[in-house]
Amino acid sequence: MTAGGANSGPGGAPATPLGGILGLSVAAALVPLNSTMIAVALPAISDDFSVSTARVSVLVTLYLVVMLVGQPVAGRLADAIGSRRAVQGALLGLAAFSVLAAVATSFAVLLAGRTLQAVCATALGPGTQSLLRAAAPSREQGRVFGIFGSTMGAGAALGPVVGGLLVALFGWRGIFVVNVPIALLAALAVAATNVSLERGPSRTGIRSHSHGRIANRVFVAGFASQALTTQAQYALLLLTPIVLDARGWEPGPIGLVLAALTIGMIVTGPIGGRLGDAVGRRAPSAIGVAVAAAATVALALAGRSVDPVVLALALAVFGLGLGAA
Repeated sequence: MTAGGANSGPGGAPATPLGGILGLSVAAALVPLNSTMIAVALPAISDDFSVSTARVSVLVTLYLVVMLVGQPVAGRLADAIGSRRAVQGALLGLAAFSVLAAVATSFAVLLAGRTLQAVCATALGPGTQSLLRAAAPSREQGRVFGIFGSTMGAGAALGPVVGGLLVALFGWRGIFVVNVPIALLAALAVAATNVSLERGPSRTGIRSHSHGRIANRVFVAGFASQALTTQAQYALLLLTPIVLDARGWEPGPIGLVLAALTIGMIVTGPIGGRLGDAVGRRAPSAIGVAVAAAATVALALAGRSVDPVVLALALAVFGLGLGAA
């Protein structure tokens, strides 16, 4: 990675362009968007292809399994061919296989399109983070990854909202079609910001010449924190619609309640990142996780009979904590 000072902007201005950060963040946000957007479309897909609810839920499970298994492999591929090339290829592939899923005439074809869509998506997380890390000097990495984290959180939380709107307007096929323009625009953004985003030893990708050990306390603590808070976030995003749907709520109001979590993350993500740049990463992370944990404890104590106002407030507090962390 390039030394911090080498990437400094004139007069201490941010060296990493906001447009480049947002372009890569949107590319990566397609992963959580697609993991949660499909949840509201499952009943329509089940009816259209006359398959059981249990069988159609494979569309959610398989996507997550492919992401779990495929991301380490995709990360190594990005090291081999270059992160920029891996990200652009993944975006084009995701767009193509989203079209396949959208025009599927059988559940088997839809399942194949969804699986291949997930295979392409595995490269987006490792590739975009590699590019951002190479682009940002050490003094700006909190700012950069704060924006990145907010965008990723927004992608996951907005999934059910966007999915509900698309299903209502265009049917379940709309949740796949919407990926095409987003992926293509993200690919163009990555290409347009190539020079400023890749200052490393190779213009075709980031290749590390050191093989640092990742089995250390810092990596394990950071990885475990991110994994567990993400699990909690997805549990809230998937369970909240179930709870409110059982009370007869429509998709629109359910989406508004879920938006509370998104707003919290958007607000504190950049703030937590800048605070980390200023005082170190440990305090913002620890405080943020503690706040998010407190919100989940409150929801657990409230149970299924939780008041909608309390639910929305708890989701907002959770988002505030997770954004900072």
